[in-house]
Amino acid sequence: MKTIDKTKVTVLAIGTITVLVSLIGALRDLNLINYFFPLYAGLTLMGVSLLNKGNVKKETESVIG
Repeated sequence: MKTIDKTKVTVLAIGTITVLVSLIGALRDLNLINYFFPLYAGLTLMGVSLLNKGNVKKETESVIG
């Protein structure tokens, strides 16, 4: 299993907290419209931290030449 560096863990934690707070707020108010942007931002942060590969620079250099 790969190790996850501190930055990815921090971004994942912020995204998870944002998603949880958004869902709790949406369930309390029964209105998703007011909480859509924080939910979207949290899911984006979680996706970026989980799907980001650390060797993008090396791959780009090998493609460019």
